[in-house]
Amino acid sequence: MLTIGSQIHHRYEHYELKTYAKLFGCDGCKMKGFGERYVCNLCGHELHKECRHPTSEISHENFGGSIFTFLDKPFTRLGKKNRREFSKCCDACGKDICGFNYHCEEDNLDLHPCCRKLEKKLVIDGTIFDLETKVSSKCGKCGKKKISRDEKNVLGWSYVSQCRKYHFHVSCIAEMVHEAYMKHGDMALENMDLRELVRYNRNRGGGNTFLTMIKSFIKILLSALLGDPTMLISNFAVELLSRGIQQ
Repeated sequence: MLTIGSQIHHRYEHYELKTYAKLFGCDGCKMKGFGERYVCNLCGHELHKECRHPTSEISHENFGGSIFTFLDKPFTRLGKKNRREFSKCCDACGKDICGFNYHCEEDNLDLHPCCRKLEKKLVIDGTIFDLETKVSSKCGKCGKKKISRDEKNVLGWSYVSQCRKYHFHVSCIAEMVHEAYMKHGDMALENMDLRELVRYNRNRGGGNTFLTMIKSFIKILLSALLGDPTMLISNFAVELLSRGIQQ
């Protein structure tokens, strides 16, 4: 494992910050991105802003005194038929660590670079959501309280409204994007399956207020997960989501 140093910085000298209104695969963390990204003028590789400017050591208030070190390679192991596979997953979203990451050796914790930047609090259409590591309610999409991942019991982070009516795993919102991307080959937000979310809320008597709130919620969370703090996923995405909900 290599930690960040002068050798890594030297590789980045040809990267330039650019903006395109399309999805991209980050060559650092291997996660999806949108909008602003650093592009190498020599090879065309693209990086999230967080992956272009990593920090050698970080801490996170969700993990107390744990100290995370930046690594530019993922952990792997030999799996079935001696095939090499990824052996760590992000303790925030539950997805595999496939590239750049922050790792705490002492407490066996791992974070994607973009996940560690998720906001602790979101205010959406007057509803306050807190980022929580432990929850008592079930996620509005998957219907579960936690994410189980092989031998590592991953709780996963969730955004929970202070009124306690709404609870969504960060990973479940990310999965909605992934499913749409794999099916349609592009952002395809209008094809995201929001029916489960609508059914969940109708059972709780939420009405049209929920439909307005969830569009804004997904827009803001996607912006964070895809590394686009400038909110390039804006009115266009809201319109597409509105069509998806009404189908």
